[in-house]
Amino acid sequence: MTVQLDAEQIDALSEIFNIGVGKAAAAMGALMHDEVLLSVPHVSIFTVSEAAQQLGAAGSTMYGVRQPFRGTFNGDALLIFPGHKSLEIVRIVAGQSVPGEDLSAIEQDAMTEVGNVMLNACIAALSDLLGNEFQLSPPSIDVGDSRTILGTRIQNHLVVFLHIRFELLSSQIEGFVVFVLNTTSLEGLRAAVNRLLGRPAEMD
Repeated sequence: MTVQLDAEQIDALSEIFNIGVGKAAAAMGALMHDEVLLSVPHVSIFTVSEAAQQLGAAGSTMYGVRQPFRGTFNGDALLIFPGHKSLEIVRIVAGQSVPGEDLSAIEQDAMTEVGNVMLNACIAALSDLLGNEFQLSPPSIDVGDSRTILGTRIQNHLVVFLHIRFELLSSQIEGFVVFVLNTTSLEGLRAAVNRLLGRPAEMD
């Protein structure tokens, strides 16, 4: 049976991520040398196939920072941008123009730094409020279409899909934060959220 989250659980997750991205806004502003406003996160649960459709048209190039995490539940946290938006972020952070579509080592470092700020803030908020410690693996950069960025071929794996709009004074950038979880890990997430909500164990 497909594991889903109800409205109250989704609201709780949205609030957790709202705290995380709120803490990240100031750090991102310093990194990008600009004021950064982030919209209230919107959380949805999709299959991998549905998430790929949400990310963009098939075949379009995207850039993503992948941050694997392990703990009470395991998964990959992804910060994803459409290709042209990714290059704009690199230009802002690296302070240089980007020649063409290929990211140099310096540009990859800039993108990874942005991903670290956002994803670590989200994972830290999850850890603090759910009372679960997570171990982080080194982040990596992915380039490709939405299926490549999501990094799994199992179409019924579930994705915690977090949509955030980034607003800078100099430009408007829209990105996605996505947590790719298998069914077992989503059950662990749901149980942790239920504990946060004070629900009895049998409601897990």
